[in-house]
Amino acid sequence: MNNGLVQLTSHRIWHIPNFNVWGVQNLGEIEYLNLEQVDSTKSVAFGSISIGDSSQSVTFAGLTDRRGNSLPANITKALVIARPLSDRQVFMVGTETSTGFKIARDSKSNKPVTTDLLIIELGE
Repeated sequence: MNNGLVQLTSHRIWHIPNFNVWGVQNLGEIEYLNLEQVDSTKSVAFGSISIGDSSQSVTFAGLTDRRGNSLPANITKALVIARPLSDRQVFMVGTETSTGFKIARDSKSNKPVTTDLLIIELGE
């Protein structure tokens, strides 16, 4: 068999249609100073907190492809490609792991964004 054809067909590919993306990207981290007085005791506290961190975590095991097949729990070197079905964009947050990925939608959209996902197992 042709070496290129073997290489191409040795990797699994899944198409997940009409996936709803509701998460939004992290808006950043803020630092704060808190002053407190309880009776005669005064306290000052300093800290930082992430705001708006509600990106959507997705596990491969929780997905079903267009044929109704569940995806495996682990995918070796997965590549996830999102194709939005509207003018609102979606994007990957960070990098894919062997068990899943994070995805977020355009924060200007006031509702979930529907997208098609193409997941490719790149392998070793």
